[in-house]
Amino acid sequence: TKMGIGLTFEEFVNVKLRLNNEDVPKHRSADVRAEQLFPMKPAEVVKHLRARGYACRVESLEMLVRTGGVEPADFDVWTRADVDEAAKRFEECESFTPYATMCQALGCRYVDFLMPLRDASERESSRYGQHIPADDQYFVLHRTPPRAEIGDDGSIGAISPAVISFTLCDDVREQLEAGEVV
Repeated sequence: TKMGIGLTFEEFVNVKLRLNNEDVPKHRSADVRAEQLFPMKPAEVVKHLRARGYACRVESLEMLVRTGGVEPADFDVWTRADVDEAAKRFEECESFTPYATMCQALGCRYVDFLMPLRDASERESSRYGQHIPADDQYFVLHRTPPRAEIGDDGSIGAISPAVISFTLCDDVREQLEAGEVV
């Protein structure tokens, strides 16, 4: 089956709630925080699904319930299963936020953009001794396009996703090297 563009719940936890350099007790803490997200009210569902890359609004949730795409026991109380089902429906309709749509165009998943950006932020923050946000306004995006495996008979096999990486923008690097705060 085709991998989705948006984040799974587990990817959301790893990208949004857990840092790369966290030790095991903090990992458990991220897992506890993840479980405490539920149940969610509709406004929280919208915020959560948008963070996962889905173009969601309360009206979208109302439509999903009206059409039978998702059936929460109570519209004001969404379980993780309800939220994941809504994510599945948004994925099927390709209803993505602008950044997730960009990833679709680049040939990768949203997590393939967010993880390298977070890694670049952590790497450069450590290098320069100050926090550099995991924000693409501070970095240059590099893309190795998706690659297909070509069989001996010339047939196209599996296609690997685009590889995304980030380096600091020249002006940001120059500011940091001059000792300025970015």
